[in-house]
Amino acid sequence: MPADPNENRLFRWADDIPPQLWEDLVARPPAEAAGATGATWDGEGYTLAMLGRSHRLEPKSRRVYLPEDPSHRLSYQTGLVLISTLIRSLGVPPAGRMVTPQELPGGAQFFQGPHAINNEPLEERFGHDPKALLDAAQALGGESFEGGDQGVRLGGLPMIPMYVLLWAGDEEFGPRAVVGMDAYAHHHLALDGIWALSNLMVHRLVKESRA
Repeated sequence: MPADPNENRLFRWADDIPPQLWEDLVARPPAEAAGATGATWDGEGYTLAMLGRSHRLEPKSRRVYLPEDPSHRLSYQTGLVLISTLIRSLGVPPAGRMVTPQELPGGAQFFQGPHAINNEPLEERFGHDPKALLDAAQALGGESFEGGDQGVRLGGLPMIPMYVLLWAGDEEFGPRAVVGMDAYAHHHLALDGIWALSNLMVHRLVKESRA
């Protein structure tokens, strides 16, 4: 699984979101979608934070973009996560408890093979520099979290806190990273959406550390 969410050439950009998803979003009352996800609705579109950045979704024009940089082309996985949570979120408040993806309902079967969480970029970039993980997370609005040699928590979505626990490598063992999420994440995204959000977090953390 590549670190870069844009490497899927068939579904690369948010422009490629299937029309049916936009139709499903239009069918949901905007006040209900906004209230369930922590988004805002202004009559034309939604504004929703993800991984430290505000995103704009406009159902009528079928656009997803960054308000501060509308010309920046967003990845398919970015668009998929944002529109999917607006469609399906049940509005359940976060549990405030971290779980691994495999601990979510159905996760043990889903998060393997092609859907295994891609921890390797975290281990390669931060395994011998745990402080850089904290710096990258803080740049995305995150904070330190107790766990491993360095743990971080950041806002994947307003209703889905995301986590990384990192154990640094030494002469005997290689570094190890674990991606986690709030225990109620499945009330806001299907498992494929949680997988996509995890990919985006890994990519953003590594990219931010190299900025």
